[in-house]
Amino acid sequence: MSVPLSFRFHLGGYASACSAMVDSLRQFMVWKMSPEKVRAFPIDRQVFLVREVAVKLGNLHGEPATSFWRAKASELLDLVVGSGRDRTAASDEVRRFFLAVQREMSAGANAESTPILSA
Repeated sequence: MSVPLSFRFHLGGYASACSAMVDSLRQFMVWKMSPEKVRAFPIDRQVFLVREVAVKLGNLHGEPATSFWRAKASELLDLVVGSGRDRTAASDEVRRFFLAVQREMSAGANAESTPILSA
């Protein structure tokens, strides 16, 4: 004949199981999020930053544009290197960012030159 278990036993067992699951999840997250596993979001995919730089460069010409780009490229290179990438990989990432800015500027120029047709 089986003896019914008390509610207190079930609640205690449930709490113990939940606590074990939380501890296990915490250990997993610490392992999963360790610094050597975390990668920064590539700067060429940061749409807001790409558009911001494209607008600024679109309003500048000649030496001011060149100076702005050199300063921004240097700032971004330092940022990417500071996030743990080696200098060569960081330079490649800044180059990809510049290409993304050029694409954005080209897309903006094409959108401005396209006539709007009305019915």
